[in-house]
Amino acid sequence: MDRVNRYYNDYINYLNRRRRATAIFGLILIEELRKRYPERSVWIHHYIARRDRLGCHNTLFLELSTENPEKYRKCLRMSPEMFQWLADKIRPLVEKQDTHLRRSISVEQRLSITLRHLATGETQESLHFQFRVGQSTISGIIKEVCEALYTVLKGTYLRFPESHEEWQNIAFECGSRWNFYNCIGAMDGKHILIEPPIKSGSTYYNYKCQFSIVLLAIVDAGLRFIYVDVGTNGRIGDKGVWNKCSMKTYLEENSGNIPPPCPLPGSEKNFPFVIVGDEGFTLSSRVMIPFSKEHLRGERTKARRIFNYRLSRVRRCSENAFGLIVNRFQILRSAMRYDPDAARSVTLAILCLHNLLRTDALGRKLYSPPEMLDREDELTGIIHRGGWREEMGNGLQNLGHQGGNRHAAEPLQLREDWADYFNGPGAVPWQDRMIAIPI
Repeated sequence: MDRVNRYYNDYINYLNRRRRATAIFGLILIEELRKRYPERSVWIHHYIARRDRLGCHNTLFLELSTENPEKYRKCLRMSPEMFQWLADKIRPLVEKQDTHLRRSISVEQRLSITLRHLATGETQESLHFQFRVGQSTISGIIKEVCEALYTVLKGTYLRFPESHEEWQNIAFECGSRWNFYNCIGAMDGKHILIEPPIKSGSTYYNYKCQFSIVLLAIVDAGLRFIYVDVGTNGRIGDKGVWNKCSMKTYLEENSGNIPPPCPLPGSEKNFPFVIVGDEGFTLSSRVMIPFSKEHLRGERTKARRIFNYRLSRVRRCSENAFGLIVNRFQILRSAMRYDPDAARSVTLAILCLHNLLRTDALGRKLYSPPEMLDREDELTGIIHRGGWREEMGNGLQNLGHQGGNRHAAEPLQLREDWADYFNGPGAVPWQDRMIAIPI
C-alpha cells in the first residue's frame, strides 16, 4: 500500500511540474507575442468613429449633390444620378456586412473615395483625413473598387467590336466626322509612369530613364477607346508593343469580322478598312501612317502633304482622348504609387469611366466641352489647342519610336492610292488652305 501511495504522489508531482512548465512556457510566449505585436492604444480613433456624421461623403458631397450639382461633378467627374447608378452596379462586388463591433463602410463611400482619388490624384493619407477612413483601408478600397468598375463596365463601355456591322458603324462615323472613310480607329501608345517595382530590375525601365507600363489603344471617332492593351513593361516602343498585342494578330490572321475592301465615295477602286497611327508603327495593308519628312519632296509633295493632313485629322481623336483622361483623371499626371498590376487595374477603370462619360449625352457635354478639345477652323486654317494641353503633367509619356522601319511594296502603293484619292474624288474644299498651299 505504501508503494502505491508513493507512486501516486510521484505521479501527482510529475503532473504539477508539467503544469508549471507549461504555464511558464505560455507566459514566455505571450510576452514574446506582446513585444512583436503590441496592442493598439485604441481600437478605433475617435475622429474615425465619427465618419458617418462628419466624413466628407456624408457632409460636403451630400450638400453639393442637392445644392450645387456642377461643383459635385467637378469633385467626382460625374452627376449625382450617374454616381448612384454606378454605386448600384458595383454593389454586389464591394458591399460588406456590418458586424456587432462596427458598421461597414458603405458602397457609396467606397466609390466616393475611389473617384476622388482618380480625379485628383490625392494621396491616400489626404483621403484618410477627408473621409475619416483608415489609410490601409483606403488602399484596399481603391484597388477593390477599380477592379469592380472594370468588371461591371467593360462588357458595355470597353467592348471590342465583334461584327461587320459594328466595324462598319465605326468606319461610317469616322468618315462622316473626319472625312477619312474605311478607317476603323486611331492608334497610339503611352508610357504610364509608376514607382519602381520591388525587385523588378530594369524590366519596367524605359528609354527616358523612368519606370512605366505601356498603354496601347485604338480610339474611335467619338473619342471612345475600343481596344486597349495595358501592362506591357516600359522598355518596349510603339512597334514592339504593336507586334506583341492581340489586335495585330486579329487584323492579320483572324480578320474575318472586319468588312472586306470596298470603294470609297466617288471612287470605284476597293480600299481596305484600316487603322491610322504615327511614324512609330510599321506601314501595312491594315495600318496607315504618315509620309516621313524625307518623302515630302518632289512632284508628289502636295499629294503626300494632303494625305498627312487628312490622316492627322483622324489621329487627333487619339490625341484628344489621351489628353482628356489625363486632364479629368489627374492621378495620371504623375507616377502612380502602385505596383504594375494595381496600376493596370486603375488604368482600366479610368478607361471604362471615360467611355461611360463620353457615351452619356449629358456626361459628354460636361466631361468634354468643345473648348477642351483640339479643333480646327476650316475657314482660317487655324488649329486651336484644346484646354487639356494646359495641364498635362508628366504621368503619360510618348512611346519611343524605333527607327529603321522598312515597309513592304504593297502597303507603300496603297498609301499612294489613298493620297491620290484625297487629291481627287475624296478632296475637301479646305484642305489646301490647311497645308498652306495656294489654291
